[in-house]
Order: sequence, then C-alpha cells, then structure tokens
Amino acid sequence: MFVKHLQEYLDKFTDGNKGNAISNATIYMETQDGHLEEIRRIEVQESTIIGQPSIRVVIKGDSKHLIKSPTFKST
Repeated sequence: MFVKHLQEYLDKFTDGNKGNAISNATIYMETQDGHLEEIRRIEVQESTIIGQPSIRVVIKGDSKHLIKSPTFKST
C-alpha cells in the first residue's frame, strides 16, 4: 500500500469533509495474533539500501493497550 492509496481510502469515509465523526475516530492496527493496538507514532524514514524505495512510512503501535479484534480470523 502507498500513502496515496491510504489518502484515497480515507477520503471515501470523509467524502472530502474534515468535520464529520470519522475525523475524530481512534486509529488501531491489527497484530498477527489478533489484537488491536492503538497507533502511538507514525514515522517517515529514508532507506539507504540500494535498490529499495528511498522513503517509507512506518506505523508503530502501543502494545500496552491491547484489545482483541472482533474480526480476526487466523488462517
């Protein structure tokens, strides 16, 4: 996924408006074991590995506040 895809996806929820309820929603990420972690930090990092894309966005979760995901399906 690229940042432009995330922007397009979020725009579908907000319809381009910044004042609706989804704008104040808390963002979580699902871990591999089916827990939800609240996003605590988003970093933009530069890669120095030759042949790799030069910039990446890293989303870091807060593992202290775990919630079991209601939609988790282990495959």
